[in-house]
Amino acid sequence: MAKNKTSRPWIWIVLLLVVAAGWWGGKASGLFGGAPVAEMKGARVKRGPLTISVLVRGSLSAKDAVSVKSEIEGQTTILSLIPEGTIVKPGDLLCELDSAALIEKKVAQEINVQSAEATYTKASAQYDIQESQNKSDIEAAQRKLDFAKLDIEKYEGLEKRQQLKEADNKIQVADSQEKLAATTAKWSKDLADQGFLTQSELDSDNLKLLSAQTSFEQAQLAKDLLVKFDDPRKRTELDANLEEADRGLDRAKLKAEAMIADYKSGKLSSEAKLKLEREKLQKYIEQLDKTKLRAPAAGMVVYARVESGRMGNDSPIAEGTTVRERQEIMQIPRKSGMVCEGSVHESVLKLVAPGMACRITIDALPGMEFPGEVQSIAVLPDKGSWWSNPNARLYPASVVIKPLADPTPEQIKAYGDMRPGMSCQIEILSAQIEDCLYVPVQCIVLDKGETTAFLHTGAHPEQVRVKVGRSNEKFVEVTEGLKENDEVLLAPPPGFVPAQAEDKPSDMPKAAQMPNAAPGAAPGAAPSAAGANAPPAAPTADGAQDPGQRPRPNFDPANFDPSQLQGRMKERWDAMSEEERAKFLENMKSGNFGGGGNGGGRRGGGRGNRDGGAGGETKPAESSGGGGGK
Repeated sequence: MAKNKTSRPWIWIVLLLVVAAGWWGGKASGLFGGAPVAEMKGARVKRGPLTISVLVRGSLSAKDAVSVKSEIEGQTTILSLIPEGTIVKPGDLLCELDSAALIEKKVAQEINVQSAEATYTKASAQYDIQESQNKSDIEAAQRKLDFAKLDIEKYEGLEKRQQLKEADNKIQVADSQEKLAATTAKWSKDLADQGFLTQSELDSDNLKLLSAQTSFEQAQLAKDLLVKFDDPRKRTELDANLEEADRGLDRAKLKAEAMIADYKSGKLSSEAKLKLEREKLQKYIEQLDKTKLRAPAAGMVVYARVESGRMGNDSPIAEGTTVRERQEIMQIPRKSGMVCEGSVHESVLKLVAPGMACRITIDALPGMEFPGEVQSIAVLPDKGSWWSNPNARLYPASVVIKPLADPTPEQIKAYGDMRPGMSCQIEILSAQIEDCLYVPVQCIVLDKGETTAFLHTGAHPEQVRVKVGRSNEKFVEVTEGLKENDEVLLAPPPGFVPAQAEDKPSDMPKAAQMPNAAPGAAPGAAPSAAGANAPPAAPTADGAQDPGQRPRPNFDPANFDPSQLQGRMKERWDAMSEEERAKFLENMKSGNFGGGGNGGGRRGGGRGNRDGGAGGETKPAESSGGGGGK
């Protein structure tokens, strides 16, 4: 019992020490109202070479790949598909497309071809018949003309003389008969007077004489009619027949041309239609053959990477997917190397040029670095990137992976393990500064429109003004304000709030420069890996102001000098009409332009109807702004 009482004071001493230690620890951590002690970390200002580079994310693709596309007109559906990654040889079946609609069209087209063939056969036969008929009609007209010519020749040569000779012969015969009858009548009269003939015999001889005289007169009249009337009429009739036959021949030829032209037109049109129908049928046959896509070369099958549109309507390549004409379905890479496909932001576009060296790391091959070279930079931005961010302008770039001079077995294996579609990071080596002072980009802070840094001098850091030059993703060149081995804080001290640039009443609005660095980095620095593809900050009316700050309401448009505008603001001012300039000056005076919308992004200046959207550029002639800066 006495032993327990003597041990109690030691217990109280131990408890007192524990409580005291806890109180001092809590005070040091700020639990009992004391200010917390913040541990400030710094980085040394280093001197040496600095590589200016641009980081770009991308993916691998084959340097030389055979593209397999759908050649079916319109849209069709994939029925069967070879598994991705399959090694194929030329002629292997890769994909089968739906052919039901094409089969129906082919059957219907075969019927159209048969109908067109029948129409052409009929038109061709009618043409041949008409051609034969025309030949017969022309020959008949020609014979008629020839006969008319022969009739004239016949009449002029023989018939006319024959008729005249017959008339003369008749006259001679009639004259002889008249003389004979006259002699007989005289002798009969003498005999009758002597009583040897009766009166009736005498009258008969006299009648014969009268008949002979009449015949002689008629023969003379017939010749006169022949010469005066029959001959001219016959000649006129023959000439008319000749002319009519000649015109008939012309009519037959013209009629033949007209008729043959009609049938020829029908034959040609039916022939052209038949040719067209046959071409359509052949096209359907070829289209049916193209529903089965076969490997044009040996290699591994890689499905095409489908970029979804703004509404997400595009579907990945799979069985049952609808594909359109000329859409790429798959690729067969050849063993000729790989290239990296990436996108360069417009803010660092001037830092990248074809031929620049690159360092490439592939996510699937950690710890390996491969040399590369910029092969090409697109002249125009990729329109596909506009869907995700209308303010982003990304220019597709192609970087070829170069082989190593003396590769190790591990590196040789790494080259063989590369596959199209693998994610990669490309560091484009834009420039090399051989000797300079540099610090991490997060050490530089923009305060009152000037770049500053905080020297680690003890409990109270010293803020100094610095001038910076070029930068990469990690470090920025320091030209003035710091010296080698100075320790600079990696972040502003607790409680530091950067101030905006001081207003100058005499300053006119100027166009702000487009910052190339990440937030908190020095002006002119390249964007970080996380912000390389972020849209640049919008230009403001006053380069010293924050993008979300509005101009002073005491702005006097009468004293405004447009010659003081710079950069993009100067270009916009020159492109404005007089009405737009007046509106711009009015908005400048009232402060009703730029930011001030709902939500708003960090960059400011977006459209007012977007809640919390990323800010765009501030247009001087627009009063409806949105997305004010924080």
